[in-house]
Amino acid sequence: MNLQKVLTQIRAHGLPNDKSILLHDLAGLRARLAELKKAFPEDTLHAIAIKANPLVEVLRSIVDEGFGLEAASWEEVQLALAAGCPPKNIVFDSPAKTDDEIKQALKQHITLNVDHEEELVRLADLGATRASRIGLRVNPQLGEGSIAFTSTVGKTSKFGVPLASAPELFKRFPFLSGLHVHTGSQGCGLALLKDAAFAVGKMAVELKCEFLDIGGGIPVRYTDADTNIPSYADWADALREMPGWGTISLITEVGRSVHSSLGVAISRIEGVKEVNGQNTVIIHLGADFLLRRVYQASHWDHEFVVLNPDGSEKQDTMVPTQIAGPLCFAGDILARQRALSAAKAGDLLLIRDVGAYTLSMWSRHCSRGLPPTFGVDGEKVRVLHRGEVPSDVVSFWSNRKATDNANL
Repeated sequence: MNLQKVLTQIRAHGLPNDKSILLHDLAGLRARLAELKKAFPEDTLHAIAIKANPLVEVLRSIVDEGFGLEAASWEEVQLALAAGCPPKNIVFDSPAKTDDEIKQALKQHITLNVDHEEELVRLADLGATRASRIGLRVNPQLGEGSIAFTSTVGKTSKFGVPLASAPELFKRFPFLSGLHVHTGSQGCGLALLKDAAFAVGKMAVELKCEFLDIGGGIPVRYTDADTNIPSYADWADALREMPGWGTISLITEVGRSVHSSLGVAISRIEGVKEVNGQNTVIIHLGADFLLRRVYQASHWDHEFVVLNPDGSEKQDTMVPTQIAGPLCFAGDILARQRALSAAKAGDLLLIRDVGAYTLSMWSRHCSRGLPPTFGVDGEKVRVLHRGEVPSDVVSFWSNRKATDNANL
């Protein structure tokens, strides 16, 4: 990606909000998807997690390559449909589905993964059948990865039912036709992913399941400390001896590993100051965008690079630098004592590996608008989302219709 050429194209059209921009590599996205598809059996449904990056134009690019989408809310189901995803390729995983959402999902033949026994009772009452394609989320209770709050197969995980409960529930609810396990996200290594898949695969074979959803959770590299990061081929190779491999249709739900490295953010440096002896640059992205980086700095990091205003990398004396976000609390710090080229107001700050779980976790604190997002496809640049100007934010916080004021 030639940033200078990209910025020239973007600026030629003018920006209503030019404080920060996001770029997503669409050619890289196609390559990543092809790598995933090649690693697994041909009939695998790869349902890419919408929560990682919910931009409809990005989702549309995924669907155009023949992939499905995984939805963690009914709103995400609507995003999938808006992106043109066939309902049969949508996997709806929310643990808090309403009766109306279940009815609509059954009517449209969307794959449902059920979280708990009470939901199974409701599905039975709503007329679910074996043709409905319904999976049971199970927890093999194998322990947590290195980041507890993104691990979902520990004994205290809020998701699913114990794996040992599956046979009895399959007898009671004969419309069940699959099993679902999701080991977690960043911090869950290949060994834990493999153990969870093998445990649930064995059960899937015993229960004669039609499909097995092995989730996602492939970790990515954010820092030099993130070593032994597996490829999709590594993941698939580790699963080839799994019970059910090649005989039961598989579903995957990767997200972070598809998008993360494909996205970069560029924010204008609005000011440079000294704070308690530290050189401090002030930018327009903080905890509103890099929520986990600010609150869990020991687990999440990014590479920062100072650029000249034209997008070229700045070559200057490296100085210890603190990066401050724009939000109204003292903890809105993205990095401390980071060695960066000496910066001045008007320079740009590049943030790498922001394609996943950044814009999708945008915070409304201080009511700052979403930055515009552009897709980069070789030499072509196109708008994926126009971002928000102040009037959009006012609309967000206002009644949208006069009827909203009606008494309930």
